[in-house]
Amino acid sequence: MVRLEPQTVDLDRWPALAEPDGTGGQAAGEVAQALRRSTRELGLRIDYPDSTAAGEYDAPVRMVLGNPERFWARLASAGVLGLGESYMAGEWTTTDLGAVIGTLGPWIAGNADCAHPGERAYGREGRGTPGGGRRRGGPVAVELEDSVPGALTSLYTDETMSTSGAVFASGARTRTRMEDGTDVVHLEVPASPPRRNDLGDAQRRSADTLLSLAGVGAGSRALVATPGWGELPMRAAERGAHVRTMTASTERLSALGSRFAAAGLDDEITLFLGGPADARGTVDAVVAVDPGVTAGFAGYAEVLDAAERLLADGGRLAIAAVVSAERPRPAVVELAAWGSRYVSEAGPVVSWTELVAAIERSPRLQLLGRIESTSHHAETVRLWSETFAHRGRDAAALGFDAVYRRMWAFHLASLEAGLHRGWLESVQVVATAKSTLTRREWPPTS
Repeated sequence: MVRLEPQTVDLDRWPALAEPDGTGGQAAGEVAQALRRSTRELGLRIDYPDSTAAGEYDAPVRMVLGNPERFWARLASAGVLGLGESYMAGEWTTTDLGAVIGTLGPWIAGNADCAHPGERAYGREGRGTPGGGRRRGGPVAVELEDSVPGALTSLYTDETMSTSGAVFASGARTRTRMEDGTDVVHLEVPASPPRRNDLGDAQRRSADTLLSLAGVGAGSRALVATPGWGELPMRAAERGAHVRTMTASTERLSALGSRFAAAGLDDEITLFLGGPADARGTVDAVVAVDPGVTAGFAGYAEVLDAAERLLADGGRLAIAAVVSAERPRPAVVELAAWGSRYVSEAGPVVSWTELVAAIERSPRLQLLGRIESTSHHAETVRLWSETFAHRGRDAAALGFDAVYRRMWAFHLASLEAGLHRGWLESVQVVATAKSTLTRREWPPTS
C-alpha cells in the first residue's frame, strides 16, 4: 500500500495552497458523497487515513488520501484546479498519477457540485479570445517558447533537451489519402514499451522527420521559428542547410550560442534575439515546434504569418503541435485553468480544425498532410515522468522544493493522460507556399 507522509508547504511561496475555504462544509461533503458513490463505476479505489476505503479492492486506479477534508473542499471550491493543488500540497498520492487525472478529471469537470474555473476563464467550449501576446509599443509581441528553466528541462528530458514528442523506432505506419487530397500518416503504438535510453535517438528521429517534411537539405535556407534548446536547428545545420533561428529569452540565447559553438555549428546557424516577426529575407523552409505552448492560437498565427511572408514559391512549412481533435473537452479546459496558474497562460490547446482553418485562410499556404504520432508522444511523456521521479534529489539540490516537484509531476501526468485518453493529439503538419505570381504572370517573362 502507498503511504502518504505529512507534507510541509511554505505558504509564503505557495499562498494558494493554504487551507481552502469550506473545509468540512456542506459543499465539500456533497462532493465526497458523490465521489464515493461513483468509485466502482469509475474503476477507482480511494484509501482513507483511518484504513477505510471506497471502491473495489482490485480497482485499476488507486489513490490514497492523507487529508480528505481539504481534498473535498478543494474539489468543491476549485474543481480540477483544486485536484492539482491538493496534489501539490501533498494531500493525496498514487502510484499512477496519469491514471488518476484521466479518471477524476472528466468526473470533476462534469460534476455540478465541483467548481469550474476553466469554464469561467475560457468558456465551456474551451476557447477564449485567441491571443496570449503582450503589448510592446503597440504591436503584440508573442512569446512562442516556454519559460521553463533549462535546469528543470535537463532533469526530465534526454541529452537533446527536446520537449516535443519523440518518434520511436518500432510501430507500424499507415497512410491514408483524405477526401480533401491531404495525406495522413498514422504511427501505431510502439511494438514494445520504450526505455529511457531510447529517448535520445527517438527525439533525433522526430526532428529529422519534421525537417524532411519541410524539405530541409543541403543548401536550403531554413528558418527554425522555435529552436527549443537547440536540437532542431543543429539537425538542420548538419544536413547542410543555412539556418536562421531566434529566441526571445536572453538565458536561452546564451545557452543556444554555447551549444552551437560546442558542436562546431555556429558558422552554419545564425542566431538572434527576437521572434519570427523580426525575421527578414526569403527561406525555403519554416519549421516550428509547439509555437502555441505559451501563446496559444497567437503563437501559431505568428508562425503562419512568417511562413506566408518569407517562404519562396514551393517552400514548405512544418509544425509539430499538440492539438485537440475538436473543441477541447471540459476536462482539458479545466486542466488548462490549473496550467494557466502554474505552467503557462496559453489556455486550452488549439483544436485541429482551428489550426487547419488558419492555414486555409492564408492566401499562400496550402495544407499537404500530417503525421499523427500521439501514442509515441504519450510514451515520451511517460519516460519524462520516470526520469523526473528518479532525479528528485537532483531537483532538490537545484532549489526546486517538494511542492514545485509535485507541481511538475502533475503537469507531465496531465499531458500523458490527455494523450492516452484521446483528449489530445500529437501531429506534425506540413503545408506548401503557393506561387505569388498570378495566372497572367505565368510563365514569367525574362
